Amino acid sequence: MILVETNNSRKIAFEILKKVFKNKSFSNILLNDVSKMPISDKFKNLIFAIVHGTITNQILLDHVSRKLIDVKKTNIDIQILLWMSIYQLRFLKTIPQYAVVNESVMIAKSVNHKFSGLLNACLKKVIKNEEELFDFSFKSENQKICIENSFPKNLFNLIEKGYGKDIAKKVAIDSNQKPVISFRVNTLKISENDFFEKYKDEYELEKTEIKNCLISKKAIVKSDAYTSGQITIQDPASILVGNVLNPTKGSKVLDMCSAPGGKLTHLSMIMENTGQVTGFEISENKIKLIEENIKRLDCKNISLKCGDATLINEKENFDFILLDAPCSGFGVLKRKPEIKINNIEINNINNIVNIQEKLLDTAYYNLKQQGVMVYSTCTINPAENQNQIKKFIEKYKDIKIISENQLFGYEMNTDGFYICKMIKE
Repeated sequence: MILVETNNSRKIAFEILKKVFKNKSFSNILLNDVSKMPISDKFKNLIFAIVHGTITNQILLDHVSRKLIDVKKTNIDIQILLWMSIYQLRFLKTIPQYAVVNESVMIAKSVNHKFSGLLNACLKKVIKNEEELFDFSFKSENQKICIENSFPKNLFNLIEKGYGKDIAKKVAIDSNQKPVISFRVNTLKISENDFFEKYKDEYELEKTEIKNCLISKKAIVKSDAYTSGQITIQDPASILVGNVLNPTKGSKVLDMCSAPGGKLTHLSMIMENTGQVTGFEISENKIKLIEENIKRLDCKNISLKCGDATLINEKENFDFILLDAPCSGFGVLKRKPEIKINNIEINNINNIVNIQEKLLDTAYYNLKQQGVMVYSTCTINPAENQNQIKKFIEKYKDIKIISENQLFGYEMNTDGFYICKMIKE
């Protein structure tokens, strides 16, 4: 019975990986469906581990598999199956090697019987010659770093050019770290200290340097604390954005790009449900999720609008503005490893930079004299961050930078974030 369920787990993982690699589907959405399946947590965890691990390490796994097969003559489904099998042999050492080989061969037979022998032979070579196959010391230093950490070479070059080789290397290594389970305590319902004392043993909580941000060693997203709105899941760097803006009680605040609502509800919380927070979101599909978060967290001073934030026309109406801009997302590789395997199109980045520029113009127009704004992104790219703000303050001479911070993600195992606080003098 266990073998059947384990095999089904691998088959489910394989089907998800095919959708990710062939159709560019998002693994987090597909894995969310898995979490609702009537199978034990043990096998759900196996599916999660195989899917996330294979995507995160795909560049490395592909380089190893190319030492074993001719990719031009091998069915793409078999290549995906080979990647996930090599991943298990290399990184999931508690699983018996024979189980990985036997079950992978069974799946291969269902794809194309003639490839099952090839897969069997390849996996036996991996078991016998693992260290040799995973040795890339013959490559240049940068190539070796990129292969071993499954980091796209063009992204490494972009970060190296903008911030230097040492930082690019640290970002590449950090991209394979398991992200922490972090959350924001909702002080509209409970204080940070009271929450910590109440749940510290149950969830093995740790305090952080960031106000109202705690880390849990155990899954907390389905807990009563979450559903009752005492907490909301949020990365420490994301929480820092609201703390940096720090809007005063009774003020008028604009959040220009609100989904999924973490920063929007944080601003409401900082203001203790006073004043008015206006949240804009262009995607109609995301409005329902934001509304659910607003209700769950008991935020009463938020007015949510569905619309294009570049068209906001309330001249000098806001005391504080948050522009958490759409971006390339290179700071969230740990949470969204698909970014590693999708080709990085410079044209797409240029389009994003243009949108950011328009949003910044709109923010300036709607910000009061002596008003404060924060521009933030979850990326590591000078064109979207430092260079974007440099252009902005050159264009508007009355804008002055109060603080500017680039987080790369490796400092505290957070997402990579850029946060710039400015005042309109």
